[in-house]
Amino acid sequence: MEAKLMQKNPSDIHPRLENKAQLDPQESFRQNFSFAEKILDVPGIFPTLSDDHDIKKVTREKVENLLYAKQLMPEIQNTEDNTHLGPLGINQWIWENRVLSEIPVSLLREFLSRGMKIVPHDFFKKYEHARNLLIQTAKLHGITPVQVENRHLLDPVSLCYCMKHLAKNELTSSLFHFLMRKSIQAGLMDKKFPIAKAPRELPRMHPRILSFKMYLEQKGFARKHVRNTITYVHQLFDWLCANVRIFAGTSPMEISVFQIQNDHLLAYRSYKMKLVKEGICSTITFTHCIYAIRSFYRYLKERFGYEPPLQRFRAIKAPRYKPRDIPTDQHIEAFFHVVRRYAGDPVREQIGYRLMLHLGLRLSEVAKIKWKDINLGTRTIVIHSKGKKTHVLPLVGKLYQLLRELQYQPMTTYLMGEKTSTIAGNLYEYFKLYAMITDWAFPGGVHLFRHTFITRLAHKGTLPQVLKELARVTMLDTVGLYIHVARHDQHMISQINLLKYE
Repeated sequence: MEAKLMQKNPSDIHPRLENKAQLDPQESFRQNFSFAEKILDVPGIFPTLSDDHDIKKVTREKVENLLYAKQLMPEIQNTEDNTHLGPLGINQWIWENRVLSEIPVSLLREFLSRGMKIVPHDFFKKYEHARNLLIQTAKLHGITPVQVENRHLLDPVSLCYCMKHLAKNELTSSLFHFLMRKSIQAGLMDKKFPIAKAPRELPRMHPRILSFKMYLEQKGFARKHVRNTITYVHQLFDWLCANVRIFAGTSPMEISVFQIQNDHLLAYRSYKMKLVKEGICSTITFTHCIYAIRSFYRYLKERFGYEPPLQRFRAIKAPRYKPRDIPTDQHIEAFFHVVRRYAGDPVREQIGYRLMLHLGLRLSEVAKIKWKDINLGTRTIVIHSKGKKTHVLPLVGKLYQLLRELQYQPMTTYLMGEKTSTIAGNLYEYFKLYAMITDWAFPGGVHLFRHTFITRLAHKGTLPQVLKELARVTMLDTVGLYIHVARHDQHMISQINLLKYE
């Protein structure tokens, strides 16, 4: 069976991928020994009564069935309206389902109607700014938002009040300029008020923190992880300058890193622990802070040979898993129906979200995929994970079909577009809009798809070692949390089933 799967069918291979010199040497399961030998060699993926949890009892066929079982069944025809409306259809949906029901004032509706052709996430932000202005105006006049009229919005006192209490950005500025023009036309103002822009401060960093930041970026860590890590280190420097005598009067940007002793770090740890006990800081935030500082000192040792003063500078156990509801098959089908209807490029966007849902990719990983990472002949994809690690996963079902469709579209630098930051930003922003139209009530952003992927595997009774490899995490503890919750849920269901009702 596996040998047949490895054979290349020329009709399946895109013209760009026919040249063997373009194929990554890690693009087949046979060549990726660290993954294939653990996951895809011999039969078995679910533990049986006699199973000793041997990771070698797995085949590619079993992995594909595990990841794509639902998609291998005959599809049920969707009888809903499949008319493609494109991104501007999202603006029309926002107008009909949000603006008309929540923005009764004609002036604000006029302002929003002028933005019906801008990109949807900007239009939605305009709607949110208009709604916030409505709420602030109602608060000032002691009335409800439904009672606000045009005269309330055009009142110079109201405009000054709202300018002070609403965030300053390009979208709110355009709203205030619009209202001031209307107020002048109504004879309520002589001229426009100047709109003070929020000061834009350039970030300043200690030279060692800056070099550490560059080091993390070169290692391939996500921007959010890099930003949070250096923030934790900078907070340490701030605290030392404010609380330790030898650093008194020193700027956090000029502190001597090599003067920081173990006693100083332990004092900072005690300070953070006090915040945890008072409920000001969560245990997970405390743990992330400790790990960030330890990571900074590991970098100093690697770069300068400096022995880190980290004795007893330990984290604490903290829950890293938050049980939450995940979408059902019906929820997911409804979501992708919305994507097909409203996306500017339905095929490409479905691929982006399905990579997260069916293969558990992180948003940053989706943004970095190139055509050279995909082999339609062997139906495999190379994933570039955290820390510049690579993994190979199978392609089957709807995801594979969509990739075959996409191969005949114009080529872009990356599979999903031209720039990784733009790809990730668009998938993130449009996910929120699609979820809103689908009427999802699930908390969180696009990472919900990866969470769903891992949760579903855990509920299927997948072996921990298999789940670890498919989720591409470094520690079994991470997937162990999902497995523990899954087994608890299954136990509760079995106990409920024991009850007999008359």
